[in-house]
Amino acid sequence: MEKDLKIKLLESIGSIFEQSKECKLESSYFEKIDNELKLLSDYFNVSKNQSFFIAMIFALNYMGKTVDINALIQYFDCNPMKLLEYSEDFELLYSKGIFSKQKSSLKAWLTSTGEQFSINEKIKGAILQNKPLPLIEKEEFKDVVEFLEKIYNTGQQRDNDEISTVELFIQIEEMVSSNLHFPLVKKIYDLQFRVPDTYIYFYLIWKALLGNETNDIRRALEGVFDKTSERVKYLQKILSGENALIKNNLAEIVEASFFNDIEIKLSEYSLNIISEYDLKLIAKNQKKDNIIQPSQIKVRKLVFNEDEMNQLVLLKNLLQDSNLYETQNKLLTRNFSKGITVLLHGQPGTGKTETVLQLAKETNHVIMKVEISQLKSMWFGESEKNIKRIFTDYKSYAKECERIPILFFNEADALISKRREISNSNTAQTENAIQNIILEELENFEGILIATTNLANNFDTAFERRFLFKIKFQLPDISTKAKIWKLKLPNLSTSDCEDLASRFNFSGGQIDNIARKNEIHEILYGLSDGYKSILKFCQEEILGNNRLQIGFTKS
Repeated sequence: MEKDLKIKLLESIGSIFEQSKECKLESSYFEKIDNELKLLSDYFNVSKNQSFFIAMIFALNYMGKTVDINALIQYFDCNPMKLLEYSEDFELLYSKGIFSKQKSSLKAWLTSTGEQFSINEKIKGAILQNKPLPLIEKEEFKDVVEFLEKIYNTGQQRDNDEISTVELFIQIEEMVSSNLHFPLVKKIYDLQFRVPDTYIYFYLIWKALLGNETNDIRRALEGVFDKTSERVKYLQKILSGENALIKNNLAEIVEASFFNDIEIKLSEYSLNIISEYDLKLIAKNQKKDNIIQPSQIKVRKLVFNEDEMNQLVLLKNLLQDSNLYETQNKLLTRNFSKGITVLLHGQPGTGKTETVLQLAKETNHVIMKVEISQLKSMWFGESEKNIKRIFTDYKSYAKECERIPILFFNEADALISKRREISNSNTAQTENAIQNIILEELENFEGILIATTNLANNFDTAFERRFLFKIKFQLPDISTKAKIWKLKLPNLSTSDCEDLASRFNFSGGQIDNIARKNEIHEILYGLSDGYKSILKFCQEEILGNNRLQIGFTKS
């Protein structure tokens, strides 16, 4: 290759550009630049007309402009219909990969309107490096997953400052318009979003495929816009609900207590769209550690006094499918809240937690269990965020379930205890903020929530009307304790059970402990000493009961 070809090509391009100003695309103009056009057409292996437009787009691109048809019409000062005569040349150059083009959604971010044209970066590089025309092959993707990964990786280039925001949008627009054979891409393309909205939507889909249910939107925008002002403007539209993704119910804000905790996720509507195109989401299908299926719960018979049993039977009947949906519908027609909220309160060991499990088992409801002690965070503000997330996750999970799941707050003492006096203490302010969030959520709750607490005496009155059912679990009376002893240790005589019930003021949980110790004794030593062993275990339980207990007490 001649060493001065680069110079010849650039001189030809420059000459064509200079002489084309207000040329009106007249035939006499093309005659004047025939030599330049021949040199370019030989290099690009295209017609002279096509080489003319290559020169124009190259020159304008070098000036930092992405070119549309209107810009060319103004530069040539020609009749618009005259330029339309060359439409096939533009399409051919695009099909060969020499031109890149972006369609209508980009116009909101660039000054011109209509389709935007630019020269392939490989071709620019070849000319400037004095190399032959490179082989241009459009990138082809085996499937939509590869396409989504490329979209994400292009965003990473912008995040690493390897490309600008405008270059990101140009590449995204080109990739989308070139891959409409993928149904999901065509579906999103037809929504006619602006490029940043399209990119963010693809970004959220890709992150969801990787298992990220929610994403920090501020961090995502840092990888999109190189100007802080653009990030702020975009974020404001999201927060105000003006953003196209929010308005069209394709994405939703994950609510938090502080401005700094802003996360966004795909809506249920979007998740359904994705599933239509056979994309499997890790976040949606992965096993949740806090989910208890009815099939996982072992059947256990519970013994309560008559008043407790009557209230629990009422609750069990309500949670049966036919009764629950009919009741909720009637409540709505009478302008009552449809949410079923239950508080089980009483001393430790009286069967509150096991009652929730058995209710779920008998009524076939899945449990989403929340251990409140695990939610406490050492970082100020995280606890509030975690509480908000619980209700958001519950609503999303409820949409996946055949029947309404139970949101179970186990040991909820810290959540529903009396609020602290207003002070400068960060801890007090945080705990009060958490309680305010829960009060607000309970006000509009539409599912099934059951909470247990050992400290009803410290119950905040603001929560009283938020719980529809408040069932108190008493320490069992002698008659009830005798039944529990017989249930746990059926080999004991009725009189022995009555004697134990009279002598020891144990809760059901403590009796269960003694029965388990007796079972272990039999496994290790073969035979039980019977009533004598039981008495010994009772004395040990009393000693344990008198010891100082530290931390939370499990019901």
